[in-house]
Amino acid sequence: MSSSGKLRILFERSNRNLLIFTGVLAVIAIATSTCAHWLSRFPGDLDLTLLFQSIHSNILLSVMKWISYVTEGWRSALLVIIGSIVVWWRLGKLKAAITITVGISSLLDSVLKVVVGRPRPTSDLVQVWVVEHNNSFPSGHAFFALMFLGLMAYFAFVHIRRQGFRVLIVVSLMILIILIGASRVYLGAHWPSDVLGGYVVGAVFLGIFIWLDRVLKRHFRIRT
Repeated sequence: MSSSGKLRILFERSNRNLLIFTGVLAVIAIATSTCAHWLSRFPGDLDLTLLFQSIHSNILLSVMKWISYVTEGWRSALLVIIGSIVVWWRLGKLKAAITITVGISSLLDSVLKVVVGRPRPTSDLVQVWVVEHNNSFPSGHAFFALMFLGLMAYFAFVHIRRQGFRVLIVVSLMILIILIGASRVYLGAHWPSDVLGGYVVGAVFLGIFIWLDRVLKRHFRIRT
């Protein structure tokens, strides 16, 4: 078998495994969402939130508020625009289009919130530093972080050649993803299971967009 044939088989196998993994995550996301529809909180949600909030620190509170603030509303849209420009500049318009699509797809969390219909944590149970008026599951911040920042981490991992710089960017983005989810729990805006749900649903969409990027990349490479 020629080297091109072997590469094609490896590519198809890798993409198939990616789709299988994404499908498993989709099943988990559906199961978690169904449980969240019937349960106002999961076992352990309250204990974990109270344990996290027991870390009293004005500095930590300020950091959590800032992280939550910069990744919501028009600021998250601005992050997507800036990210798309950088991706277009470094990687081309096709990947920039995928980046913009990911940003637009993050709006789907509002639909999921309505479908699941889980209420937010209340001040009689936890300390609520940030008051939100829509539903709780999944966390839109976690959904956006996993999808958008996860895509940026994927692009960095695949395309940055300098190993040290690549590791720095990927690890930094992964830490930021975790901190964004943690901030929502610390501020009393979400239960830990809301954040977990946002991560899982975001991972499903991220898997789909990574698969799409790989297929389109190979398609246009073959055409050219």
